Amino acid sequence: MSFWNQIKHLFSRSNQTMNQPNESAMSQMAQPEISQEHLVNLMQRLEYTMEEAYSCEEAFALLDEYVELVATDEEAKRLMPLVKNHLDMCPDCQDEFEILLHILKTADSDE
Repeated sequence: MSFWNQIKHLFSRSNQTMNQPNESAMSQMAQPEISQEHLVNLMQRLEYTMEEAYSCEEAFALLDEYVELVATDEEAKRLMPLVKNHLDMCPDCQDEFEILLHILKTADSDE
């Protein structure tokens, strides 16, 4: 079979027209549904994101300082607003903060 006949044979096996994606391509392109709750959460995070917002790495690098300020009742929110902003928006970093704060308060009460 010649090269061109092979090409014709391949195209004739397909029942689809050119430029129309097949089912596997469509399933790869399909986007998951976003719930209204997730969309609202995303919009709230965008609303409260500061222009110079910290990444998780940047916030984590300052987390021990921030925890000490909170534990000593100093104005952590005023002194480190970008860390506070990040913690308000990042549940993982918020969890780390709460663990560190608990450890620090427990250590202080044991002394």
